[in-house]
Amino acid sequence: MGAKRQRVIDQGPSFYGASPGPSLMYSPHPYGYVSQPPPFPVVHLRGLPFDCSEADIFDLFHGLDIVDILSVRKGGKFTGESFCVLGYPMQVDFARQNNRQNMGRRYVEVFRSKRQEYYKAIANEVSDAWGGSPRRSGLRARSYDE
Repeated sequence: MGAKRQRVIDQGPSFYGASPGPSLMYSPHPYGYVSQPPPFPVVHLRGLPFDCSEADIFDLFHGLDIVDILSVRKGGKFTGESFCVLGYPMQVDFARQNNRQNMGRRYVEVFRSKRQEYYKAIANEVSDAWGGSPRRSGLRARSYDE
């Protein structure tokens, strides 16, 4: 009986297109988002005490990278809602772990939010600071044919 010959199998092109190998070890796209950008890392807080400060929100999200905090106001008064922009999309899940945590005598609800909701809250804040938009106050530009 002679020595066994090693069988060589031609793998050819893979069913999935690219051959398995080093390309699986390195993903050029961060967070695995290939066709779209990563989600905007913002959470919506509801049920905050009316005397809540930004320092209280920093304590609630201790250890997370907070980029911005927007406290929602209507008529100059705090509504008990805030938006908190975090440093990374993955931190939204960690922030959500604080859902229904107590702050003072109230519990705070933490929701995943969208970029449009955050920008809309900023626009409302700016329009309240400027006294409302021209469309709301009834003023309009005159046209040339009037």
